[in-house]
Amino acid sequence: GHCDDAQSCTRTGAWVVRLITVRRQFEEGDCFPLYLWSDWHKGNANCAKHVLTRDRDEIAAEPRAMYATLGDLYDCIAFDDSRYDPAHVDWDFIAPHDMGRLSDVVVADRVAFESPVVDKCLVSLWGNHDGKFSKYHHTDINLRALDRMGRADAAARGAALVRIVFTDAHKHACQVGLNLHHGRRIAKYKSTLLNNLLIKLRHWNDVDILARGHCHFTGAASEARVGFDRNFRDLRDKKVYAALTGGYLKTYLEDGSCYAEDFDLDPIDIGMQRFVVYPSRYGATVKAVTE
Repeated sequence: GHCDDAQSCTRTGAWVVRLITVRRQFEEGDCFPLYLWSDWHKGNANCAKHVLTRDRDEIAAEPRAMYATLGDLYDCIAFDDSRYDPAHVDWDFIAPHDMGRLSDVVVADRVAFESPVVDKCLVSLWGNHDGKFSKYHHTDINLRALDRMGRADAAARGAALVRIVFTDAHKHACQVGLNLHHGRRIAKYKSTLLNNLLIKLRHWNDVDILARGHCHFTGAASEARVGFDRNFRDLRDKKVYAALTGGYLKTYLEDGSCYAEDFDLDPIDIGMQRFVVYPSRYGATVKAVTE
């Protein structure tokens, strides 16, 4: 569960960073799937809903699964948004006469969709779509949905540092650190984004995965870090990762369009970023599944 005394906030530059500690019990040999899940863009006609539901069901089927959402789960483009185009709206998601109560529809849909897995959520971040909508419509759709699911404790409006502490029956412990933010950067090439994140990762001690959403690419790039054992006798190396967390907004659709296509954005990766974590009395090992 979430440790209350670790849920403090601190200011680093212009960010408010949420510190969250999550604890898990393990036995030697256990594998914990970790899913970084963002940019669903539900409510947009180009949302790959079948893939999104399949990925939700994958999380539900994994008893040791952990996941984090990194924002823009809903398109949240209302009548008063300059990006609004009725051709971009999924009218199966919302009826035209309900557009005036878009926030209520979004909250109800998220509760229905995510409730089967929400107990596995480590943290839930805000994105630019939901953040802009909440700001101008004076209603926090993310917090409302999390509160209705009993998970307001997982809310993080800016960045989050998540420490996952694994402990076995003999009180051996190890940990994995995550640095998460929705992200603000875009670039033509995935490699450019990952290289920039690897540079950013060097500013953060004890972080195993630094992940960002927003750009709708999936992928991970690793670097080696060299340290030493607790007795200061042997050197040890481990991989740390920069990651992009994917998305579900199809850029191009025959006989359809969305703002991404209108802006001539590149095709993106559909899906989420997957890792696996192997805790051990000797330390935790993290491996990227989607690279």
